[in-house]
Amino acid sequence: METDSDNESDFSGFESDDLPLADLVDSDEELNDEQNDSDKENEPVRDDDKWTENDHSDHPKQAFRGPEPGPRFDLDPDQNEWDFMDMFFPMFLIELLVEQTNLFASQKMEVKFDKAWRPVTVAEIKAWLGIRIYMSIVQLPQMAMYWSTDVLYGNFSVRRIMTRDRFMKVLQYLHCNDRTKMKPKGHKDHDKLYLIRPFLDAVRKLCLTLYNPHRNVSIDEAMVKFRGRLGFRQYMPLKPARYGVKVWVRADPVNGYVNDFQVYTGKDANTAEVGLATRVVLDLSRDIKGMFYIVNVDNFFTSPVLFEELLKQETYARGTVRTNRKGYPSSLLGKKKVQEQGDYVFATKGEQLACVWMDKKPIYTLSTAENPKDIGATVLRKKRNGEVHQVPAPRIIPEYNNNMNGVDHADQLRTEYPTFRTSRKWWTYMFFFILDTAITNGYVVMRESPFHQQRSRTGKAKDRTVLDFRMNLSKQLIGDYCENGAAKMATVKAGHFPGHSEKRGRCRQCTKQKRRHECNVICLECNVHICVPCFKDWHVELANSS
Repeated sequence: METDSDNESDFSGFESDDLPLADLVDSDEELNDEQNDSDKENEPVRDDDKWTENDHSDHPKQAFRGPEPGPRFDLDPDQNEWDFMDMFFPMFLIELLVEQTNLFASQKMEVKFDKAWRPVTVAEIKAWLGIRIYMSIVQLPQMAMYWSTDVLYGNFSVRRIMTRDRFMKVLQYLHCNDRTKMKPKGHKDHDKLYLIRPFLDAVRKLCLTLYNPHRNVSIDEAMVKFRGRLGFRQYMPLKPARYGVKVWVRADPVNGYVNDFQVYTGKDANTAEVGLATRVVLDLSRDIKGMFYIVNVDNFFTSPVLFEELLKQETYARGTVRTNRKGYPSSLLGKKKVQEQGDYVFATKGEQLACVWMDKKPIYTLSTAENPKDIGATVLRKKRNGEVHQVPAPRIIPEYNNNMNGVDHADQLRTEYPTFRTSRKWWTYMFFFILDTAITNGYVVMRESPFHQQRSRTGKAKDRTVLDFRMNLSKQLIGDYCENGAAKMATVKAGHFPGHSEKRGRCRQCTKQKRRHECNVICLECNVHICVPCFKDWHVELANSS
């Protein structure tokens, strides 16, 4: 999920001994079902007669035909963070969340009545989501600590918006789809993702249609962390989140925008999918075919068969490759082909260019995006004494390193302030994955909007941060919502306003909470000392008790 600094190397993953970027061994190779079946499809069958070694013939590449990269429409200058998130998580999804939550609660009531439950409203769900976003910024070990009365750990802002019991009750009944209509396992229409299907499809469609990607895109896997019981849970030991739900993602390496995604639900009828890697890339690149985009993939996906199929769809591709892939030239294999750092040998077959380059170890690549006539390039490397020097390399190396990090960039934006919390329900993790994806895509679009560029006091351009976006979004979702809003208005109409007292006194509300705090603030109507943080709580409780 993390990205490496670019100041040491043009291809830092190949310089280090870290396997995920070196791509000599795939990070998820050991225990994934689809991995093994993909290897069965790509057993080493050679057709070296068609490959020509070190042929510098000119194979010019087609110009990019896609639309200009960026948002497909701009919002007005007076639009805020909520308006940008609303593009990807629109109001009808919030209304659906309210409807399904109330429906699920009513269904549970038929079995066992819950006197503490009352139906949620749109304003309340928005405030609830705002609190979850707030919790992603101010992170405490336990959720109940946000309502603690401890002066050191208690968070009074959340407590004034919604009580702990109400917040937890909404979480208890939170639902996205009517589970009574879910087809059982074994049914031909059974959907493993039924519980989040409406939100999954809606947000995915909006991600596809609201932003034009840059020419280079990257396709890779992301993990939604989950350690509970689930039939399609994956184990990937070299990922930061080792257990969870795998999501195939196409993202923009320029800014981390998620263009498309697809949740992997494992085997169907205990039968592993053959050709999974090829199918995933073709699915995620379907809407960009015919415009000569460049798809960057790692060695799990890369194969001559896939790249040839992409060429038929007028899409270029590049990636590192496993040496046992069907159709990869065996003439490039062997330790004697490249020995010193910077040595490389390549072979061509039509538009495909296979190459082996020696860094600290041989790196095998395949590309249809590079021209053999212009294959030469250099990368920076550090010697043991710290001196930086240039090392010859095929052009695919720096191009791959610069354009393969789109999914990592997207993961970094999404998980920097995640909204998910520990739960026994797997689909809640997916719901908050969808929510966080909508938030980060909204952030990317707002950052690129020409009408929403930030300036410092001196007039210099100032980059918008994820933290600023989430902070403002949380405030806008909560708005002026107060669980006891009627009582609050009643105290205001009765003339309960703060005033200044010459003499300090103990705050009555703090005393009720067994805290000693003196202040100069009094309520002009109640004529008692009440500190500003406690002013609303004191009067809400007063109104409820009257």
